[in-house]
Amino acid sequence: MKKTFFALIVFFLIGCDVSKNEEVVLPPSPDELIEHSKEFKKEVISFYDSIHVAIGYSLANSIMVEANGAKIIIDTTGTIETGREVRSIFDRLNPYPIEAIIYTHNHGDHVFGAKAFIDNEKTEVIAHQTTEKYINRILGILRPIINKRSSRMFGSSFPEESIENNGIGPFLEIGKEGRKTSLVYPTKKFKDSLFLQISDLNIELYHAPGETNDQIFVWIPKYKALFPGDNFYKAFPNLYTIRGTPYRDLHQWVKSIDKMRYLKPELLVPSHSKPIQGQEEIFKNLTDYRDAIQYVHDQTVRLMNKGMSPNKISNQIKLPSHLANSPFLKEFYGTPGWSSKNVFTGYLGWFDGNPSTLNPISKNEEAKKIIELAGGKSNLIKEAEDSLEAGEYQWSLQITDYLLMDDGNDDLAKNIRIKALNALGEMNTNPNARYYYLSSAAELSPSYKEPPLLKPTKEVLKNLPIEIVFEILKVSLIPEKSIDKNIHLNLNFSDSSKTYSLILRNGVLEVQPFEVKGSSVQVETDEISWKEIVTGDRSLPVSMATGLLSVKGDRVSLINFFNSFRE
Repeated sequence: MKKTFFALIVFFLIGCDVSKNEEVVLPPSPDELIEHSKEFKKEVISFYDSIHVAIGYSLANSIMVEANGAKIIIDTTGTIETGREVRSIFDRLNPYPIEAIIYTHNHGDHVFGAKAFIDNEKTEVIAHQTTEKYINRILGILRPIINKRSSRMFGSSFPEESIENNGIGPFLEIGKEGRKTSLVYPTKKFKDSLFLQISDLNIELYHAPGETNDQIFVWIPKYKALFPGDNFYKAFPNLYTIRGTPYRDLHQWVKSIDKMRYLKPELLVPSHSKPIQGQEEIFKNLTDYRDAIQYVHDQTVRLMNKGMSPNKISNQIKLPSHLANSPFLKEFYGTPGWSSKNVFTGYLGWFDGNPSTLNPISKNEEAKKIIELAGGKSNLIKEAEDSLEAGEYQWSLQITDYLLMDDGNDDLAKNIRIKALNALGEMNTNPNARYYYLSSAAELSPSYKEPPLLKPTKEVLKNLPIEIVFEILKVSLIPEKSIDKNIHLNLNFSDSSKTYSLILRNGVLEVQPFEVKGSSVQVETDEISWKEIVTGDRSLPVSMATGLLSVKGDRVSLINFFNSFRE
């Protein structure tokens, strides 16, 4: 098969060489952002000769805790290669086997390097009971759009050395050339809390929803050491992330921080940025952090109740000075404005309360009317150029929305848009915003190269639940190619003895985990071969000809089935 509908998994899991757009030269980073890079100096910091934090190797830290004759790993970096680099350092400090790996949550920069830390089948992988579900969601139906937006936000299309930092770490290594990810699911799960004894060390794990619903924190009473995962780091938190996310419950996040701070930790080791020592300092910073989150939540709700729109609230929400001036709340990752919109939509959904937004005309139609109202395209072009000259970059950018909606090939409008995006990116100290602007500008350049798709490894495909494959199939169906089709096939997996019915019916794919009578074609193969066929790693015709894919019945129907998913 050629370019496949399943490429979304391929792209994310294995990565792509997106560092080839070397003609793009990034503007100098703001001084404040350069200063923030000191937070991610590549080093291993140790405490009590037993806790070791690898900083600057990955977007996320990896942490080793020593016990008598054993060691525990908290978070595993984002790729196998980075994990191995960190592991080699940890092994020099402590040669004993890794008894357990703890995932603080499901994000790839914390879990995708796990293979490097697995010694044998005895190595336990511990996480919240919902972490596996969220890992599968990462690999699921929204992968194309989330991957695109993540790539922009982290500046993944630019050479690694051109990234000043990503706010909570030096750079995102997932997707970089020569770096692969692993998929290792938890082997021990818990709901509310879990108390472990590994050798002579007692470890307490607590569910603490915040940045993710499956977030946990780790508490080691012996050292009064707290490992908060991503519920605390040296930047204003991503109460909403512009790559896209399910609703992050700020109320729960505050409660989770309260749980942590009343333990009165003397050492705080976040999964991003440097550790903090000292009970008083830790308590103050945790208090400021939770107060900032609560402030954004409470003030957003107050303004919502006044009938204000999300945009108006976003422009109005600012932290009070005593919080805004905290070095732990600088806007290097999230912003209060973005966060307030998350609160609004989390409580009230997409409708802003304005009746004109209930059933608006299409954006393309709106663009034509705005151009007409402006007296023609040339007038709107002039306004965009004048705004650019005056330093009104955001307004210039918004004008190009209309121009390019009307004509996506308007080179003059594209050039104005590129300049506006680059200007906004250059002046922005928030790395998420900075690289999103600069990446969006680079994509408009004629020299921009779309990331190539690479093939998934057998290991990754083997571990990926077959149910995820079917979910992705459902949302990959092309209506124009399937609206008049009715194809029913039964699929039997020889290695797992599982049977599924796939019923393509007038633009909808129904999948059932049992045999439904009435199929026109019976297919038998093993799960990994099926996954490789749908990803394009194996040829469908060759698989049928060699018997790897056993087909009984209407073979043409099977071919037509696959053609319904191909662009």
